[in-house]
Amino acid sequence: MTDTERQEVFLELLRPHQKALERFCLHMTRDRESALDLLQDTLLVAWRYFDSVRDHAAFKSWVFTICSNTFKRKFTRSRFLGLVDEEVVETLPSTEPHPDTMTDNVIIRTALAKLPPKYREALVLFELNGLSVDEIRRIQGGTASAVKLRLMRGRTMLAKALGVRKEPEERPVFDTSSTPLL
Repeated sequence: MTDTERQEVFLELLRPHQKALERFCLHMTRDRESALDLLQDTLLVAWRYFDSVRDHAAFKSWVFTICSNTFKRKFTRSRFLGLVDEEVVETLPSTEPHPDTMTDNVIIRTALAKLPPKYREALVLFELNGLSVDEIRRIQGGTASAVKLRLMRGRTMLAKALGVRKEPEERPVFDTSSTPLL
């Protein structure tokens, strides 16, 4: 396969998932510039190892796995390196939205950002990007039950962070006066 053909096949497989991958990067990094860096790093790795993809149907979960691993390697570990200089922090532009432009999406993203990464990642992959439980299992590892548990706990944590209270279900009251006892 020539380089041009290889590039065409790669882009053909990437196009249907590109927007979802961009959203995933944005939700994981919570910053547009960092999301673009993560996306670029992901695509570079995917391009480099594209020949290792045997089943093109698995491209979606393969590229999301690369993205997840790149995020963990690059962004999660970087917060442990070095001390934060207060003067530098004050010069950084804020990524918080202006109060007058805050919408429901911003509120949800803020609450989503408070979740532990494994729950946030599972929710973003399942709810926003439409990946199946099995695809998420391949990306995050573990079992399908573990993914379902992360999704359930993530939804519960998200609801709590948003201040959503689930009303307790009313138990039906049965009239036992007319029911014979044995």
